[in-house]
Amino acid sequence: MTETFLNPIKTRLAEGKLCLGAWLMSGTPVIAEAMASLGFHWLCVDMEHGSADISQVEAVFAAAERYGAAPMVRIGALDGDLARRLLDLGTQGIIVAAVEDAGRFKDFAAHCLYAPEGRRGVGLSRCNRWGDAFEEYKTNFRPVLVPMIETAAGIEAAAGLAALPMVDALFLGPYDLSSSLGCAGDFTADAFTAAADKVRAACKASGAALGIHQVTLDPAELKGRLDGGFTLVAYGTDLLAMRHALSGVRDLAGTI
Repeated sequence: MTETFLNPIKTRLAEGKLCLGAWLMSGTPVIAEAMASLGFHWLCVDMEHGSADISQVEAVFAAAERYGAAPMVRIGALDGDLARRLLDLGTQGIIVAAVEDAGRFKDFAAHCLYAPEGRRGVGLSRCNRWGDAFEEYKTNFRPVLVPMIETAAGIEAAAGLAALPMVDALFLGPYDLSSSLGCAGDFTADAFTAAADKVRAACKASGAALGIHQVTLDPAELKGRLDGGFTLVAYGTDLLAMRHALSGVRDLAGTI
């Protein structure tokens, strides 16, 4: 079968369709495979707060792809060199933590795009089947690029970020953002809802998708996010899901 290398998540976001993702804090392929098998559209390896390193992500990507989940990563800074390596290993998208400046993000994005759009280095690697599909990949593939809005400064930069042509979505990091606004963990506070509305308006004006990490494993809260216009949504994490499933053991052990 001939591969087109068109990015499925980029296509879904452009069409306004829901992209529901899983969030991987560990670097374990078997956990990645188990999560991907549940039907998520994408699986994000957290390289800011998680335990995975560059040597583990290739196996995680392969595990996700086996079940049709697009592999993505969250990185902790605008690190163009790291982004290039992750793209060569096969990531379909990069989410960058705490972005506060559209100009700096545009410069970062150039590392993710081949010339003439950017300055990504050319290599024969996993992303292009070690050169067997080089031209198809180079011609057709474009990564999903997503700045996270996690600070008051990021809110002020939201309109400029959303207007960048290579930006597919803005992604709210609710805990960091609420902390930056002085209402840590309170997503009903006026400051937080006003900030979210400002990001929502920036996305609507530019056509970018609106994203968020729904950290708590609460289906009703997840539905609220979807009803609120979020289309790039990460739900829970692997480790939180495990702890949630086993949360009664402490009380049970105390009764035996």
